[in-house]
Amino acid sequence: MPTVKKKTAKKTAAKKPVAKKAVVKKTTRRTVTRRTTTRAVARPVAPVVVAKPRPAIDPIMAVKKFWTGYFNVTGRSTRSEFWFGILFAFILSFVFMFFVGGIIATIVNYILVIPTVALMVRRFRDAGVSVWWYLVPELLLVLAPMFFGPSWAQAMMTNTVTLGMKIYAVCFWVFFIFKLFVACIPSKK
Repeated sequence: MPTVKKKTAKKTAAKKPVAKKAVVKKTTRRTVTRRTTTRAVARPVAPVVVAKPRPAIDPIMAVKKFWTGYFNVTGRSTRSEFWFGILFAFILSFVFMFFVGGIIATIVNYILVIPTVALMVRRFRDAGVSVWWYLVPELLLVLAPMFFGPSWAQAMMTNTVTLGMKIYAVCFWVFFIFKLFVACIPSKK
Protein backbone atom coordinates (compact mmCIF):
# COMPACT_ATOMS: atom_id res chain seq x y z
CA MET A 1 0.00 0.00 0.00
CA PRO A 2 2.68 2.41 0.52
CA THR A 3 3.20 2.39 -3.21
CA VAL A 4 -0.40 3.30 -3.79
CA LYS A 5 -0.14 6.22 -1.45
CA LYS A 6 2.84 7.40 -3.31
CA LYS A 7 0.92 7.24 -6.56
CA THR A 8 -1.95 9.20 -5.13
CA ALA A 9 0.47 11.58 -3.63
CA LYS A 10 2.10 11.95 -6.99
CA LYS A 11 -1.29 12.44 -8.59
CA THR A 12 -2.24 15.11 -6.12
CA ALA A 13 1.13 16.70 -6.44
CA ALA A 14 0.77 16.58 -10.19
CA LYS A 15 -2.66 18.19 -10.00
CA LYS A 16 -1.51 21.10 -7.86
CA PRO A 17 1.11 22.32 -10.32
CA VAL A 18 -1.38 21.99 -13.16
CA ALA A 19 -3.74 24.24 -11.24
CA LYS A 20 -0.88 26.67 -10.62
CA LYS A 21 0.03 26.61 -14.28
CA ALA A 22 -3.54 27.48 -15.18
CA VAL A 23 -3.38 30.46 -12.83
CA VAL A 24 -0.04 31.44 -14.28
CA LYS A 25 -1.46 31.24 -17.79
CA LYS A 26 -4.34 33.50 -16.80
CA THR A 27 -2.01 36.03 -15.29
CA THR A 28 0.29 35.87 -18.26
CA ARG A 29 -2.65 36.39 -20.58
CA ARG A 30 -3.71 39.37 -18.55
CA THR A 31 -0.25 40.85 -18.60
CA VAL A 32 -0.01 40.25 -22.30
CA THR A 33 -3.33 42.00 -22.74
CA ARG A 34 -2.14 44.87 -20.60
CA ARG A 35 1.07 45.12 -22.59
CA THR A 36 -0.74 45.29 -25.88
CA THR A 37 -2.98 48.06 -24.63
CA THR A 38 -0.23 50.14 -23.05
CA ARG A 39 2.60 49.44 -25.45
CA ALA A 40 2.94 51.59 -28.53
CA VAL A 41 1.73 49.64 -31.47
CA ALA A 42 3.91 49.78 -34.54
CA ARG A 43 1.72 51.02 -37.35
CA PRO A 44 2.64 50.69 -40.97
CA VAL A 45 4.27 53.85 -42.23
CA ALA A 46 2.94 55.36 -45.41
CA PRO A 47 5.55 55.50 -48.13
CA VAL A 48 7.09 58.90 -48.64
CA VAL A 49 6.05 60.24 -51.99
CA VAL A 50 8.65 62.50 -53.50
CA ALA A 51 7.21 64.86 -56.05
CA LYS A 52 8.83 64.57 -59.42
CA PRO A 53 10.24 67.87 -60.57
CA ARG A 54 8.27 69.41 -63.36
CA PRO A 55 10.14 69.54 -66.62
CA ALA A 56 11.50 72.87 -67.72
CA ILE A 57 9.31 74.67 -70.21
CA ASP A 58 10.76 75.81 -73.51
CA PRO A 59 10.34 79.49 -74.52
CA ILE A 60 7.61 78.86 -77.11
CA MET A 61 5.46 76.94 -74.62
CA ALA A 62 6.04 79.65 -71.98
CA VAL A 63 4.81 82.37 -74.35
CA LYS A 64 1.74 80.27 -75.18
CA LYS A 65 1.01 79.83 -71.47
CA PHE A 66 1.60 83.56 -70.96
CA TRP A 67 -1.18 84.42 -73.41
CA THR A 68 -3.55 81.53 -72.61
CA GLY A 69 -3.30 82.29 -68.90
CA TYR A 70 -4.26 85.93 -69.46
CA PHE A 71 -6.76 86.00 -66.57
CA ASN A 72 -5.70 82.74 -64.87
CA VAL A 73 -4.65 83.51 -61.29
CA THR A 74 -5.53 80.09 -59.84
CA GLY A 75 -2.77 77.89 -61.26
CA ARG A 76 0.96 77.73 -60.69
CA SER A 77 3.93 78.85 -62.76
CA THR A 78 7.35 77.26 -62.70
CA ARG A 79 10.48 79.35 -62.64
CA SER A 80 11.24 78.73 -66.31
CA GLU A 81 7.67 79.58 -67.34
CA PHE A 82 7.84 82.76 -65.28
CA TRP A 83 11.20 83.98 -66.57
CA PHE A 84 10.44 83.24 -70.22
CA GLY A 85 7.07 85.00 -69.88
CA ILE A 86 8.63 88.06 -68.24
CA LEU A 87 11.39 88.14 -70.86
CA PHE A 88 8.78 88.02 -73.62
CA ALA A 89 6.77 90.86 -72.04
CA PHE A 90 9.94 92.95 -71.58
CA ILE A 91 11.12 92.48 -75.18
CA LEU A 92 7.65 93.22 -76.56
CA SER A 93 7.36 96.35 -74.43
CA PHE A 94 10.88 97.45 -75.37
CA VAL A 95 10.26 97.00 -79.11
CA PHE A 96 7.01 98.96 -79.07
CA MET A 97 8.44 101.67 -76.81
CA PHE A 98 11.55 102.47 -78.83
CA PHE A 99 10.61 101.52 -82.38
CA VAL A 100 6.90 102.32 -82.59
CA GLY A 101 6.29 104.72 -79.70
CA GLY A 102 3.32 106.92 -79.04
CA ILE A 103 -0.15 105.74 -78.17
CA ILE A 104 0.41 102.26 -79.62
CA ALA A 105 3.25 101.57 -77.17
CA THR A 106 1.06 102.72 -74.29
CA ILE A 107 -1.78 100.45 -75.40
CA VAL A 108 0.60 97.47 -75.70
CA ASN A 109 1.95 98.14 -72.20
CA TYR A 110 -1.58 98.27 -70.79
CA ILE A 111 -2.39 95.01 -72.56
CA LEU A 112 0.69 93.39 -70.99
CA VAL A 113 -0.19 94.43 -67.43
CA ILE A 114 -2.90 91.82 -66.81
CA PRO A 115 -1.02 88.69 -67.96
CA THR A 116 2.12 89.87 -66.15
CA VAL A 117 0.23 90.30 -62.86
CA ALA A 118 -1.49 86.92 -63.36
CA LEU A 119 1.88 85.30 -64.06
CA MET A 120 3.38 86.86 -60.93
CA VAL A 121 0.43 85.71 -58.80
CA ARG A 122 0.83 82.15 -60.11
CA ARG A 123 4.59 82.30 -59.39
CA PHE A 124 4.01 83.49 -55.81
CA ARG A 125 1.56 80.62 -55.29
CA ASP A 126 4.03 78.10 -56.74
CA ALA A 127 6.82 79.39 -54.49
CA GLY A 128 4.61 78.95 -51.42
CA VAL A 129 4.38 82.68 -50.62
CA SER A 130 1.02 84.27 -49.90
CA VAL A 131 -0.36 86.15 -52.89
CA TRP A 132 -1.23 89.09 -50.63
CA TRP A 133 2.51 89.79 -50.24
CA TYR A 134 2.40 90.70 -53.92
CA LEU A 135 -1.01 92.31 -54.36
CA VAL A 136 -1.06 94.75 -51.41
CA PRO A 137 2.33 96.43 -52.06
CA GLU A 138 1.64 96.47 -55.80
CA LEU A 139 -1.67 98.26 -55.27
CA LEU A 140 -0.05 100.72 -52.88
CA LEU A 141 2.69 101.50 -55.39
CA VAL A 142 0.14 102.02 -58.16
CA LEU A 143 -2.26 104.12 -56.07
CA ALA A 144 0.33 106.35 -54.34
CA PRO A 145 1.04 108.55 -57.38
CA MET A 146 -2.71 108.98 -57.91
CA PHE A 147 -3.14 110.43 -54.42
CA PHE A 148 -0.06 112.65 -54.60
CA GLY A 149 -0.19 113.25 -58.36
CA PRO A 150 -0.61 117.04 -58.53
CA SER A 151 2.20 117.73 -56.08
CA TRP A 152 4.49 115.23 -57.82
CA ALA A 153 3.71 116.65 -61.24
CA GLN A 154 4.46 120.14 -59.96
CA ALA A 155 7.73 118.96 -58.39
CA MET A 156 8.75 117.24 -61.63
CA MET A 157 8.09 120.41 -63.64
CA THR A 158 10.42 122.37 -61.40
CA ASN A 159 13.03 119.57 -61.29
CA THR A 160 12.80 119.14 -57.52
CA VAL A 161 12.66 115.88 -55.65
CA THR A 162 10.34 115.72 -52.67
CA LEU A 163 10.57 113.50 -49.63
CA GLY A 164 7.53 111.56 -50.86
CA MET A 165 9.32 110.77 -54.11
CA LYS A 166 12.34 109.48 -52.22
CA ILE A 167 10.19 107.26 -49.99
CA TYR A 168 8.30 105.98 -53.02
CA ALA A 169 11.57 105.15 -54.82
CA VAL A 170 12.94 103.24 -51.81
CA CYS A 171 9.68 101.30 -51.41
CA PHE A 172 9.65 100.52 -55.14
CA TRP A 173 13.18 99.09 -55.10
CA VAL A 174 12.67 97.09 -51.90
CA PHE A 175 9.52 95.55 -53.32
CA PHE A 176 11.22 94.92 -56.67
CA ILE A 177 14.06 93.01 -54.95
CA PHE A 178 11.50 91.04 -52.92
CA LYS A 179 9.68 90.03 -56.14
CA LEU A 180 12.97 88.91 -57.68
CA PHE A 181 13.74 86.85 -54.59
CA VAL A 182 10.33 85.14 -54.68
CA ALA A 183 10.69 84.50 -58.42
CA CYS A 184 13.89 82.55 -57.74
CA ILE A 185 12.49 80.32 -54.97
CA PRO A 186 12.03 76.69 -56.09
CA SER A 187 8.54 75.26 -56.36
CA LYS A 188 6.97 73.99 -53.15
CA LYS A 189 4.81 71.32 -54.78
